[in-house]
Amino acid sequence: MNAGLRRIFILVFGDPELLDIAGPDKVFPSAADGLVQLGAADEPLYSVDLFSPDGGLVRTRQDIRVETMPIHDLAPGECDTLIAVGGREAAGRDPRAIDWLRRNHPRVRRISAISVGAFALAEARLLDGRRATTHWRECATLQADYPAISVDPKAAFVEDRGIWTSAGMTAGIDMALAMVARDHGHELALLVARDLAAFPHRAEEPVGNPAEGPIAVLLRWIVEHPGDDLRAERLAERAHMSLRNFYRAFENATGDSPAEWVEALRVEIAKRLLQRTSRRVEQIAWEAGFASYQRMRRAFVRRVGIAPGDYRARFSPPHLHVAEIDPGRFADTLAAENGASEVTPIAGRLRAKCAG
Repeated sequence: MNAGLRRIFILVFGDPELLDIAGPDKVFPSAADGLVQLGAADEPLYSVDLFSPDGGLVRTRQDIRVETMPIHDLAPGECDTLIAVGGREAAGRDPRAIDWLRRNHPRVRRISAISVGAFALAEARLLDGRRATTHWRECATLQADYPAISVDPKAAFVEDRGIWTSAGMTAGIDMALAMVARDHGHELALLVARDLAAFPHRAEEPVGNPAEGPIAVLLRWIVEHPGDDLRAERLAERAHMSLRNFYRAFENATGDSPAEWVEALRVEIAKRLLQRTSRRVEQIAWEAGFASYQRMRRAFVRRVGIAPGDYRARFSPPHLHVAEIDPGRFADTLAAENGASEVTPIAGRLRAKCAG
């Protein structure tokens, strides 16, 4: 057996969402293929196997059946990463799976759950005293049923001391990509994400449907003037309102504070410019209304989850940024965007591939 192989075991409970299984089942093999193609590995370094309490065919909510092995065949010493997925009722109440998790979790390097699979980890008491998340519809229930957990309803995924949880559907892909980045560097994760056309949708669109009135008029003006002085005091003056009344009216209309709405708008403008133009990031920061690239980067990471350079590398056509980044330094640029102090082996392979 390949000594460097990381075996990913997906523990499937009844009535799962198909994408919760298919997402990581695609990310990890794609990463393994990428490592081989880049010459960083001679053979795949990830494998994925599916298990369930009884084994056999498990029907998903989309009425597609997936083949699984029985949980008693799941050897904890061979498991690098376990991912629990499935319907909430099944995930939180299968005694065999809960018992397996309680007994064997210390022998698994990385425990995780996608969406309501978090209820299995919660029932096994693996999330007590930790931050966690789940599908947004179930966050309140998870918090009420397991008060020892600090549930974050806004997070796409959470990692707390080796245990990972994610919101539903595509957030599971985000989490799997983050695991690949943790294992082999951001460069490989970006390569896989581009192949999958995946992107972590964590930013809320700065939209609302306010009734026609001074706030609606003001919002249209803000969209047309993102580089103006958009502090709340100036906006209140433009709306001919006192600052207190302006805050109240703005939040009632949009659900956000003025500063949050403006920042989200500027990030959306920056995203479009990064995707569709070859302008330098400093120029894009200015056009989107940010005072500096550093401020744009902080807002971008907070709202989107990755740095502007990573976003461009993942989602803009390659020809758009050839003129801005020397191909021989492409991987170094990616590493710098993520705060890396040195170029990873994967980055080195990418650099050599670009230069060649």
